[in-house]
Amino acid sequence: GRFEILSLSGSYTVSDNSGMKTREGGLSVSLAGPDGRVIGGAVAGLLTAAGPIQV
Repeated sequence: GRFEILSLSGSYTVSDNSGMKTREGGLSVSLAGPDGRVIGGAVAGLLTAAGPIQV
């Protein structure tokens, strides 16, 4: 279903150690459903918008 993004927060840092790049950090999201219920948590995969977004 469709959800409204209430909050999107997080950060990533990229480190280069002897030519090996590693990424650390995370992204969290809070969403509101069409019935007003709020859900949220860590983003573990893709987060795809159903339409245009503005950040």
